[in-house]
Amino acid sequence: MADFGFGPALAKTDRLVAEFDGTAGYARLDRVALQLKPDIAQAVRGDLGDLSMSGWRRGKPIEVTGRYDRLSDHEVAMSPGKRARGPMRVLQQGRNPGLSAAAPRISKKTGRELKRRRWNGTTAGKGTWTDATKIMQDHAGPYMAAEVHKSLVKTFGMGG
Repeated sequence: MADFGFGPALAKTDRLVAEFDGTAGYARLDRVALQLKPDIAQAVRGDLGDLSMSGWRRGKPIEVTGRYDRLSDHEVAMSPGKRARGPMRVLQQGRNPGLSAAAPRISKKTGRELKRRRWNGTTAGKGTWTDATKIMQDHAGPYMAAEVHKSLVKTFGMGG
């Protein structure tokens, strides 16, 4: 007598699901996120030519790079690095308009005019983070597909 059923296939399916949960899921997400980090650097290099903004810190410039945070075992959030958030905001939106000479600043406490800060000029935004997001969206699908493929091959083998 020969027995047939879906038992072996269901066991393999359970192993496949386990590939995307817990530690294995974190490892796969980490690999995808590490592949996406250079996309942020590519967008910054496209606008600046290198990874730092001149004049921000003369002796030790701040590199405008990316980072990722795991939100769950199936999701990561890409963002500018902690020290790069300010420079990235300026690259995205531009620099502030500064203080207008027509509107004096008056202290509410003393009623005297406040000292003005040095004029730093304005700059137009370059949309760097928007560019980085577009690049990451283009690359995330193939990176995720490669990780899914690795899991399928590991679970079901080359022949299926």
